[in-house]
Amino acid sequence: MSSYTKQISTRLREHQDSKKAKWLENYVKHDIKSLGVGIPIIREILKAEERKFELSKQPFTHQEQVLDELMRNEYTDFKLAAILFIQLYGQNHPPVQLLAMISKWFDEHWINDWNVCDWLCVRLLSPIIDNHPQTAIPTFQLWNKDTYLWKARASLVPFAQCKTLKDHKNHVQDLSEILIQREERFCKTAVGWVMREYSKIDQNFVRSFLDEYGESTTKEVVRNATKHM
Repeated sequence: MSSYTKQISTRLREHQDSKKAKWLENYVKHDIKSLGVGIPIIREILKAEERKFELSKQPFTHQEQVLDELMRNEYTDFKLAAILFIQLYGQNHPPVQLLAMISKWFDEHWINDWNVCDWLCVRLLSPIIDNHPQTAIPTFQLWNKDTYLWKARASLVPFAQCKTLKDHKNHVQDLSEILIQREERFCKTAVGWVMREYSKIDQNFVRSFLDEYGESTTKEVVRNATKHM
C-alpha cells in the first residue's frame, strides 16, 4: 500500500461516524461497508493530502496505482475518495485513459452498488460525454452489453446529467432498448432516470419508448420516466 493510501486511510478513520455508517449501509443495501465519512470531509482530506503529496503532478500510471488501491478497498468512503480525486485533479487526463481505468474498476467488481456507480457516472462520466462524445459513446456502447450489472448501468446513467442530452436522442434510444429488456432492477431504473430527464426535451419520445417496451417496463420505471409529464 502506498504512503498516500495509508495517509488517506488514517484520515478517513479519524472522521468515521458509526451512526452515519449504519444509516448509509441500510439505505444503499448491497452489503456495502461504510465508515460514515461525509463527502465534504472526504473532499477536504483529499485537498490537504494533495498539498503534501502532490499526487496530481505524478505520472498517470502512478496515480492509477494509487486510485486502484482506494477503489478496491471494501469501504465505500475509499471508493468515493478515488472518484473525488479525479473530479478535483484528474479531469485533464485523456478520456481514453480515464475510461480504461474506470472500465477496469467495473471488471474487477470494485464497483458493486448503485451509490458508488451513480456518483461515478454523474461526477466523471457525464462531463466526458459533454466534452469528448466521440470517445465516450463507443465506450458506452460496449459497456451497454456487458454482463456485469453495474457496468451496463453506467453505459446509460451518465446521459441523465450531461449538458448535451438533447444531442444524444438516438444513443439514449439504443442504449435504453438493451437495458430495459434485462431482468435486473437497476438496469431498468437507469432507463427510467434518463427518460425522466429526456421528457423535459421531448415527451413524445418518452411516451413512444414506454409504449414500445411496455412489457419490459415496471411501475417504478414508468413512475420515474413520467415524473415531469
